[in-house]
Amino acid sequence: MTSSPFKNNTEESGRILKHARTVTIFTLLSRILGATRDLVIAHVFGAGWITDAFVQAFTIPNVLRRLTAEGSMTLAFLPLYTEIRERKNPEAARKFAAKTLGLVLAATTMLTGLGIIFSSQLVFLFAAGFASSPEKYELTVLLTRVMFPYLIFVSLVAWAMGVLNAEGRFAAPAAAPILLNIGIIGAAFGISPLLDEPIIGIGVGVLLGGIAQILIQIPSLRKVGQSFKPKNFLNDENIQRLLKLLGPSLLGVAVYQINIIVLRNLASFMPTGQVTHYYNASRLSELTLGVFAFAITSASFPELSQHTASENWEKIRSTLRFSMSTTLMVVVPACMGLAVAAEAIVSMLYLHGAYAWSDVQNTALTLQAFALSIPAVAMIRLQTSVFFSLKDTRTPVKVSLFSILLTGLLGWWWSQSLEIFGLALGLAAGTWFQWILLTLFLLRQNELRKNWWPLRSVLLYVLASAGMGVFAWNSGEFGLWQNGPFLIHNWLVFAGLLLGSALLYGLLLLVFREEQALKLKNHLLNINTQ
Repeated sequence: MTSSPFKNNTEESGRILKHARTVTIFTLLSRILGATRDLVIAHVFGAGWITDAFVQAFTIPNVLRRLTAEGSMTLAFLPLYTEIRERKNPEAARKFAAKTLGLVLAATTMLTGLGIIFSSQLVFLFAAGFASSPEKYELTVLLTRVMFPYLIFVSLVAWAMGVLNAEGRFAAPAAAPILLNIGIIGAAFGISPLLDEPIIGIGVGVLLGGIAQILIQIPSLRKVGQSFKPKNFLNDENIQRLLKLLGPSLLGVAVYQINIIVLRNLASFMPTGQVTHYYNASRLSELTLGVFAFAITSASFPELSQHTASENWEKIRSTLRFSMSTTLMVVVPACMGLAVAAEAIVSMLYLHGAYAWSDVQNTALTLQAFALSIPAVAMIRLQTSVFFSLKDTRTPVKVSLFSILLTGLLGWWWSQSLEIFGLALGLAAGTWFQWILLTLFLLRQNELRKNWWPLRSVLLYVLASAGMGVFAWNSGEFGLWQNGPFLIHNWLVFAGLLLGSALLYGLLLLVFREEQALKLKNHLLNINTQ
């Protein structure tokens, strides 16, 4: 007797939700600590040139991290690892992982050495505007050199994430960023006060947090039988296959990172503090994406890779539909909420210490622009995982090449009159353009022309979010946001705004009898009765 497709789909949906819940919980803790980290830095250093220097310096190894490991390596590695495990055996997959580890270590060590040597040139590439202020420029170079070894540490974590996610383990990789934030916060209070240049202590905290991120992966790797000892990767057939997939994906990620470099460089010519406003606004938008949208993508990617390895298109479509609708169920109201309540959110989080009301207004305006791009970013992340699971790394590259032109041109054009808000707006427009192109290419795949788009659900999400937005807007009018978090009245209004908006949105979806909301309700009820 064979099990029914409905039962299999239900089991898979439950499995994805279970893994997504794990990622969400740890990511939420990480983002809360990340917000605390940013608040500590903003409180101590404000939004001046010292903080601008740190933000730019921290951006450089992060860009290379996404280029070498976290972005392209993980997406290219996991489908190959899954294929080797399914078609050969687990031991062959573990050997492939050990050889990949050797490749990651060799590449990132070499890049780190070059990065330290050429830090001055890299800072000019990322922030040419800083050259007009020698003190700011030199501090940025020094911070870049201090933090560059973080590239090695976080690349090892990304490798571990690929192995563990493929084996159905999500907790340790999702918890890793918590330790980075703890390292930075601890350094702000324990190391910075001891130094002549306190901001250097934050750089040291980044390194300590990176080491801790690696250590937390080791127990989970041992449980799945994966050695942390690298193997020789030269002349290996599977590594060559990985590199063939990696080549186009590296180019695609490189194009995206060039986009970031261009926008950050434009920001460096703007008035002091605007780099920090841009950074804080992007962090708040990433909070939503990291906690919810990327959790679903991370949990569904191993399932997609397994289905493509067996060429089961029915399950691919089912997984894609479920992941898309569940992701949009969260990010559509998040987009509305951040856009409507941006000033209230930024005020309650940042309006203290050296962070002034004018900083809050600029950050909130930039956050509204970022909010517009949130649904597109979430869908792109999911669609890209589909292309990678199909071992098609070229299509996302082609799309990125077109989208970067639009993003750069619009960002430059709008920044002439709108400053940092214009940059964020250009990024939002380019992101939606990228999503449109990816969708068109995805529909060229015959098996994906069949109905998997959750059109009815998306319409209901938009309607429910609109109702929620009206409530949030009217609730926000009761706040005295120029007084920030120092009034109990503001906290009551803020709590009512957040809780009321969430409850109203959920209630509207249940009233509309939206499919994924009902599934999620039943899933939660099953958890409570177990």
